[in-house]
Amino acid sequence: MANTLHLLAAVSCLTLAAAYWGPDLPPGPYCGRTNECCSDRRDSCAHRILDTLCYCDQFCNHTASHDDCCPDYPEVCLGRRPEEVPVPLKQPCRHRGQLFMPGAVRMEDCNSCECVEGQDGLTTWVCQSDPCLVSGEVLARVSQRGGSWRAYNYTQFQGKKLKDGLVYYLGTLPLSRETQRMGAIRYNKEPDYPAHFDSRSRWPRYISPARDQGWCGADWAVALADVVSDRFAIQSNGAETLALSPQVFLSCNRRGQQGCRGGHIDVAWSFAKSHGLVDEECLPYVANVTRCPFRPRHDLVQDGCRPRNPQRTSRYKVGPPSRLKREEDIMYDIMESGPVQATLTVHQDFFHYRDGIYRRSHYGDNKLQGLHAVRIVGWGEDQGDKYWIVANSWGPEWGENGFFRIARGVNESGIESFVVTVLVEVIEANRRK
Repeated sequence: MANTLHLLAAVSCLTLAAAYWGPDLPPGPYCGRTNECCSDRRDSCAHRILDTLCYCDQFCNHTASHDDCCPDYPEVCLGRRPEEVPVPLKQPCRHRGQLFMPGAVRMEDCNSCECVEGQDGLTTWVCQSDPCLVSGEVLARVSQRGGSWRAYNYTQFQGKKLKDGLVYYLGTLPLSRETQRMGAIRYNKEPDYPAHFDSRSRWPRYISPARDQGWCGADWAVALADVVSDRFAIQSNGAETLALSPQVFLSCNRRGQQGCRGGHIDVAWSFAKSHGLVDEECLPYVANVTRCPFRPRHDLVQDGCRPRNPQRTSRYKVGPPSRLKREEDIMYDIMESGPVQATLTVHQDFFHYRDGIYRRSHYGDNKLQGLHAVRIVGWGEDQGDKYWIVANSWGPEWGENGFFRIARGVNESGIESFVVTVLVEVIEANRRK
């Protein structure tokens, strides 16, 4: 009976000893606690592990059946490094001979591509697919077809998405139903219209150059400010020739507007009538929404501005805007009073205009579009092909020194669908007779 008990105890010890070695055991340190390794079995080379002892001596490593070594015995006493589980290498994505690890992002024109690792460990590129502002199809097809205008690849548009360009290079929000129902005036005049009329030639010192609105959807503010500037100079016989600032709309005309994400032209005209504008020197255009520095009922002196005309104290205000619909009425108004504001529907191909008489080509993307406020300054004909002369707001490097020509009399791209004219409140002594 006693022998049987001794045998069971020995089996139990072996079972415990076999459990001393494995990844689920406490890591210690054990042998490393004293850094003592023995050639014989001593108490100083024994350490408690779980509910028993492990050893740091040469006897613990004789056979697998006597595997009662402490977990760190091979490393401390035999100088062996612990086995490391190899970490699988991540597979890179490849692009044009270069390697990119998962999470890396690269640009492909205006779209970003990310290297993504799938559940199977394989990597692939996941790319956006938005249409870009610059279209290779427009550049190639417009130039090949021999039409009335030529296309160009502008660097300022490269790397930008079409959907963003339609917000930040345009800016005019859809017209309300009430605004669309605005009645049009008819002059019932039939003068002998010249084949060519350009406000820049008729009033060479009074007409504003083409501005650059920057990456800010403020075309509605820029076109309005420039029309009002031109008309103040013309209707005052040059006594109030100045550049009025579009910034006053971005900074002070906040109710119902969206700043650099767009504005309503009817709201802007109402603001110009009630609040008035200031000159560019007093509030420079910065293509961003800033705090309004003016109080609603102040005048230019209280605003801290310096009017060029000593008789001017009030801000530069306008009368009620009126709508022009007929081609002849638009021409008559420009010839008599100066440039007018208009809107047109812009598609992708328009961004590529270099020169000539623009007509929508239908090349490139035809789904996305936006409304663009511009300034018509005159008209002309080229071998019987009639056109409007229009100031854009993308800087002098775009188009024909910042201007473009567009087919006249056929409402090309809606250019004749909503044209606005206005009289300005010049000082009575300077009013043109």
